[in-house]
Amino acid sequence: PSYIDLYRRFSVPLDETADQCRSFLDSTQELYEGAADRLFRARLGIGLDEARPWDLPRLYRAPHWDSAFPKDAMLPALEGTLAGLGIDLRAQENIHLDVEERPLKSPRAFCSPIEVPERVMLVIKPMGGQDDWHALFHEAGHAEHYGHTSSSLPMEARRLGDNAVTEGWAMLLEYLVDEPAWHAQRLNMPRADEFAEEGAATLLYIVRRYCAKLLYELELHALDDVTAAQARYVELLGDALRIEPMGANYLADVDAGFYASSYLRAWAFEAQLRTYLRERFGTDWFARRDAGSLIRELWSEGQSYTADELLGEVSGSAIELDAIADRVRESL
Repeated sequence: PSYIDLYRRFSVPLDETADQCRSFLDSTQELYEGAADRLFRARLGIGLDEARPWDLPRLYRAPHWDSAFPKDAMLPALEGTLAGLGIDLRAQENIHLDVEERPLKSPRAFCSPIEVPERVMLVIKPMGGQDDWHALFHEAGHAEHYGHTSSSLPMEARRLGDNAVTEGWAMLLEYLVDEPAWHAQRLNMPRADEFAEEGAATLLYIVRRYCAKLLYELELHALDDVTAAQARYVELLGDALRIEPMGANYLADVDAGFYASSYLRAWAFEAQLRTYLRERFGTDWFARRDAGSLIRELWSEGQSYTADELLGEVSGSAIELDAIADRVRESL
C-alpha cells in the first residue's frame, strides 16, 4: 500500500477531486489569464507575463487598501457581523478572545481548539489591512464552528473528520470581507465593487494553484525517485498560473495528508453554501437571525459529516469546483 492508498482508505476523494481539478483548470484558463493580468496591473503595475514568484507577497499585501481596513475596526466589525447572526462573541464563555498586546505575539490571527467545544482560543493582534481582516474572519469561522460543536458528540466527530468542513465554515466568514453587501452594512467602503473584483481574481489564482498542487502531489507520491518530480512541479504550477515557480520548492511546497484537497473542497463548499444562503435568506443573509439559527444548527454537528454529506443535507447538491468559477464570474 502507498501513501495515496492510505488516504483513499480514509475515504478522502482524491481521484474525484483530481478529475474536477483538471476540468477546472481547463474551463477557467482564459478567465484566469484576463483577471490575473488586471489584478497584477492594478496592484503592482506589471502584467501577468512579467510577474515572478517574489511579486506574490506584494500582491497579497495590497497596501493601497489599508485605509479601508483599519486595525481598530477589525474586532467591532467581527462582533457586529456575528451579532447579525444572533451570536454575542463577548458572551461566549467557551471562546476565549486573546487580544492582549505582547512583544513576541504572532501578528497573524489564529484559532486553537484546545478542548472542543469547552475551550477554544481566538488569538488576535490587530495590524490592519485587507489580508489581516481576511485572516481574522477566517480564524473566527473556525472558532465559531468548534465553539458551537455539540459536547455530546464522540471525540472523533469533534476533533477529526473531514477538514473541508471546518475550512469551509472559516471561508464562509472570511469571504464576507470581499462582499459589497457586507461592506454596505459594516464599513461603507468606497469602491467596494472594485475590491470584490480583485478578491475574485485572487481567489481564482489560489484555487488554480491548489488544483495544480493536488495534481502534482498525487504524481509525487506515486514516484519511487522523487528527484524526478522537480521538472513536473515547475510544469504543472507554471501552466496553471502562468508564473513559473521556483523549482527548489518542489519538496517544500507539499501539504501533509493531501490537505490541498480539503482546501479545494472547502472553497466549493463555501461557494455552494453561500449560494444557498443567498437564495433562501437574501443577499444580506449574514444579517439575518434565521440564517444564523441554521448555521448554528449545522455547526453543532461538528465534523460528524463530510463536506459532501453536509452540503447534500442542506441543499441537495454535491461538491463541485465549478461553483467556485461561478462565484468568481459573478464579481468579475
